[in-house]
Amino acid sequence: MKKYKVLAADIDRTLRGDDRAFGPLSREAMQRLHADGVKIGLASGRPIWQNLKKHAEEWELGFPFDFLIGLNGGEIYDEHTGKTIKQNLLEPDTIRYIIEQMEPTGCNPFVYREGYMLARWDDELLRASAARNKNESRVVKDLSELWSEPIGKLMYRTHSAEEMDSIVVPLARTIENETFFAFKTRVDLLEFQDRRNHKGNGVKAWCEANGYTMDDVIAFGDAENDLEMMRMAGYSVCLCNGMEENKRIADAVTEYPAGEDGFGRWILKHWYGEER
Repeated sequence: MKKYKVLAADIDRTLRGDDRAFGPLSREAMQRLHADGVKIGLASGRPIWQNLKKHAEEWELGFPFDFLIGLNGGEIYDEHTGKTIKQNLLEPDTIRYIIEQMEPTGCNPFVYREGYMLARWDDELLRASAARNKNESRVVKDLSELWSEPIGKLMYRTHSAEEMDSIVVPLARTIENETFFAFKTRVDLLEFQDRRNHKGNGVKAWCEANGYTMDDVIAFGDAENDLEMMRMAGYSVCLCNGMEENKRIADAVTEYPAGEDGFGRWILKHWYGEER
């Protein structure tokens, strides 16, 4: 296959499975790509402060990522310059409007502040998320704290996929407008963000600043917030554990899921011609 110059990959359920382990074949694949001069970056829905830079060390890659896309394109970090750009934040009036309109769902809204998560109330879903991502979580004293400053995105977790699809998503669809939209990044997680922000535009901005085009990019993803990145990339790969829409628009689907080194096995087989 064509050897692409830039690789952009989602993290959870793409580079690692539900056990959050990064496999040895994925490590080998990334190290070989890096040695061959491929620029490697992560594209996440999480903010960059949430340990995105540390993954290179945790995964024992031996090199830093060339770029990081956080908040689904709302943050762009360039390792070469050491600078992070933030763009297209949700404004306080918009945040307040969404929270008030989503009130009938009974779900707990939460946002990211620098270094911690801020929620309306404490519940088991918030605690589980904080533990999973090793974050501090806080609860507002007054609801207006949630819209006291611009943010990258507003989120809602549900107790089940059924609750999400039957209650939360239908209501969210009725309040979307030309400035913001809602999308699922898990079966139980809904996110609101500015329509101009998505991983594809984040990767494109980094590429343009560094002399590449989206035709130079191979992108890996699994979920709804990966769709635009996958559509815009020169070549896209969906993990076989990914959502059906991602599989439909992808150029290829991995033979193995994320939890079984799906990314690494695919790169070694289709890039280097080695069956593992």
